[in-house]
Amino acid sequence: MAQKHIRATGVHRRLYASCLIIGNDLDSVALISFDLTILSATQIAAIRQAVHYCIGLPEDRIWVYVTHNHAGPVTQDFYDREGAEEVREYISALPVKASRAAAQAWNRRSPARASSGAGNCSIGVNRDLNFNGQMITGPNLGGFADPTVSVMRLDSLQGAPLAALITYGCHPTFLGPQNTLISPDYPGVTRDTFEMITSVPCLFLQAGAGNVGPMRGFLPDICEVERCGKILGCEAAQTFLGIPASSTHAPIDHVIESGAPLGVVRVDTDTTAPQPFASLVTKIRLPTDNPGPTVYDTVERDLQAATQRIESLRAQASPEPDIQHATQQLLRHRLRLDRKRMYAVAEGYPLELCAFRVGDVYFLSAACEPYAELATEIRRRSPSHNTVFAGYEGADVIYVAPAAAYRTPIPMEVFNSPFGPGAADILVDGAIALLQQLKAGVVPTRQRQQISG
Repeated sequence: MAQKHIRATGVHRRLYASCLIIGNDLDSVALISFDLTILSATQIAAIRQAVHYCIGLPEDRIWVYVTHNHAGPVTQDFYDREGAEEVREYISALPVKASRAAAQAWNRRSPARASSGAGNCSIGVNRDLNFNGQMITGPNLGGFADPTVSVMRLDSLQGAPLAALITYGCHPTFLGPQNTLISPDYPGVTRDTFEMITSVPCLFLQAGAGNVGPMRGFLPDICEVERCGKILGCEAAQTFLGIPASSTHAPIDHVIESGAPLGVVRVDTDTTAPQPFASLVTKIRLPTDNPGPTVYDTVERDLQAATQRIESLRAQASPEPDIQHATQQLLRHRLRLDRKRMYAVAEGYPLELCAFRVGDVYFLSAACEPYAELATEIRRRSPSHNTVFAGYEGADVIYVAPAAAYRTPIPMEVFNSPFGPGAADILVDGAIALLQQLKAGVVPTRQRQQISG
């Protein structure tokens, strides 16, 4: 929405729809990630339906994510300016792309074991900066950011690597308004780098990126995004390669007599211990009682004013860049109005949580833009230290910030969120309760039927 051009001049790196299917014959989940900024509820529904028809999984077991890449193409359903027909064609192709990715993943299923590990990377920093009394989106080196690179590794029963799931929290805003290339931003560079090093396909998901962005962002060229994406890709690859395929010990197998007696270790890999799998989906109601001013307070009036401004500029035969800028503002107000209709409900918004367990490896995702503090707290309180967290699942996700972020001057994220200061604690508590259910083996059939119905 901040881009100053209408049509891109080229492609930096290719965009993908990626799919990972994990589970067993009775209960599997499909994780599908797009190199896009947001998807609407209508688009998510179409994607889930198409994948359901393709591979047969229930729609509540088809979890759709975005990398939240800000340098991708337009995906707003309401876009009606130049190229609108091409935008509609692109949007209509997303369910097809997702189905093809899901079919490939489904047809390549094989027995596997899961393990996990964590690395550290600092390409993301806190982005809520008090700059001369004004809250701006810029590097706040004294603020909180989560450096954790979570990696879930999937291996064959013989120990051969099959796939990886990587999560890290940082806004993909290395490229800014002056960039004219279609790009997956750093998640695409990270994925390509990881796969080049390991020769293993990976799925990248955002973690707690709500208040985290690049040190140097909003740039016109790809130099910094290439550098930082490769740094993260290398850290993820190192973490992946350092994870044992399964529990091992190292007895001496035999000794080679040489200049010194050389002990050759026999690695016995235990693949007999079963890894139970279970998945859960639930919804928790987050309070929509933001006590401060928000963009939703005046959105109807703002939309009307933006419409009138465009009409006035056209009547005056104003320069095209001025009309384009006013059009971008109009589209932003339309998006906000859609969000107000979706989120601002008095009884609270039902936010989706998705989770699965493979042995002692746990995964949980939330349908929102979570602050970094939420990601770290969920992992800290999880019943397993092998917990991978992701956000950005579902339709048109929006910020969930801890109570401390509501102090004045409030950051952009809180100004754009309908949620109240108590929402973060409710989300974290709900996430931990869901993970505890997985640990206890409690899978409520009635709840699953209600959601899927």
